[in-house]
Amino acid sequence: MEKDESDDGGSRVAGGEPPATSNSSSPEGIATFKRELLEFLAEPPEAEESVTVAPWDIRLFEGYGRGLVATRDIAVHELVFVDRPMLLGPRVNNYDVIFCASCCRILKRLQLCSGGCRLPICGRCDFAAPASPHATECRLIQSWQPKDAGRYAKNILYALTSIRGFLLSERDRRIVLQMEGHAPRKEMLTEIEGLLKDGYFGNLPADGPDVRYLRQVVNVLNTNAFETSRVVTGDDGDVGDDGSNGAAEHEIVLRGLYVLGAMMNHCCQPNVRYVFDRQLRMRVYASRPIRRGEQILNNYSKLLWGTQHRIIHLCFSKNFVCGCQRCKDPTEFGTYLGALKCVRESCTEGRMLPVNPLKILSVWQCDQCNLKLSNVKATKIQEIAGRMVLNNALKRDGPHIIGYLNDHILKFLLPTNQFIVELKLQAIKKIQPSRPLVELREKERYCLEILDLLDRLKYGECFIKGILCYELFVTCAAIARALNDRSITMDEPSLERLRTAWQILGPSSNRPRDLQQLAVTHGIEE
Repeated sequence: MEKDESDDGGSRVAGGEPPATSNSSSPEGIATFKRELLEFLAEPPEAEESVTVAPWDIRLFEGYGRGLVATRDIAVHELVFVDRPMLLGPRVNNYDVIFCASCCRILKRLQLCSGGCRLPICGRCDFAAPASPHATECRLIQSWQPKDAGRYAKNILYALTSIRGFLLSERDRRIVLQMEGHAPRKEMLTEIEGLLKDGYFGNLPADGPDVRYLRQVVNVLNTNAFETSRVVTGDDGDVGDDGSNGAAEHEIVLRGLYVLGAMMNHCCQPNVRYVFDRQLRMRVYASRPIRRGEQILNNYSKLLWGTQHRIIHLCFSKNFVCGCQRCKDPTEFGTYLGALKCVRESCTEGRMLPVNPLKILSVWQCDQCNLKLSNVKATKIQEIAGRMVLNNALKRDGPHIIGYLNDHILKFLLPTNQFIVELKLQAIKKIQPSRPLVELREKERYCLEILDLLDRLKYGECFIKGILCYELFVTCAAIARALNDRSITMDEPSLERLRTAWQILGPSSNRPRDLQQLAVTHGIEE
């Protein structure tokens, strides 16, 4: 997720000063960075998995900084690379359950580590347990002299991913510190500043080398980390290789620093998709054919957000403004995801669009009656629409969402507006195969409509397409059962959707539980 044209960095040891920096964007710096990154990716040997000859290289791109380039033609669905996290741990958000800070197992009740680090921990990972995987980081936290050691500290849990930066080897620290790391906005209180502000430690000076290093790691994580998750059970059982053992499962959302994945530059029309497997490795596949010499591009925003929302998000979270072909087109290739209905009552077919979509403060204009609207008013309409969706429908059940779409919100928003699309995605998620036929028909329609949007956006074989193809297949199967017509799910278009869903979602750890069985039953997977 690099954007600046230069990124100087260097290694350091815990408790010491960083050494003199070297230009990591020079040819020699890039070569060294790549060599050390490949060494990291090859460890441990039993976890190694890669293509025979890596189809990528790291290069410097004007206006982008470092990025990945295809060294040969890459076919759609082809594995581009496998990455593993250099840092992995809790995100900086509240969680709705208590879980072990080390293995993420759900805890029935709060258990604090016996080492005094103030973190929740299970019996297997406790500081006093034999070969505890948590012991090293616990000793590090102990060295800072935690105050109120007998009490749970959420803020230490939130900072744990950054704290784990001290456990890296010198080589891995060099890699981390050569990643782009944007300083936080002035009004932002990072997890490290929160610890200092509230005085959690008696031996962690705010102007000391440990805090300076932690701030660097925080900046790198905030700029580059990916959201991932671990599927876990409670104290009574573990998840087996097939992801089930009879115990209730829970998904713990984490964040990980995937360095190679972060080297992919951004485009609102990416040419790759990625999934995380059960070892939490990032597996990156081509979602469209990639020609030799083309950049390997990811999307840092939401695929189905309108341009103005994407630009604001990228500007404030990643410090750049995208200028891809999708962003330049006010209609977004005819999808009108960010467009609004004309506010002039007599103009029933008009669509309000930004005159210059690359500018956050652009004037908006109707494509039928040419009525102009200030950005302030357009933004206000979008804010109201967003609140209406969130407050009245997003958290409700499928039937309520269908009724809200049909009877209310479509009177105010265009059928393909991003908020309408989000409601349809929620309905798709919530309407189960056991629901009445009328709801299944609506879900089927929503799936087809959003698949059409993805096709017009030229997203290729992206992750959300896999989800929609799966949902459409199981919905058509449910409709077939309701109508007692098996031909609905056995025709070639339906089987092709199942094939697409399996190709895209098969390697993912959070694929639908019944997807593999469906693929086997219908001859998609042997």
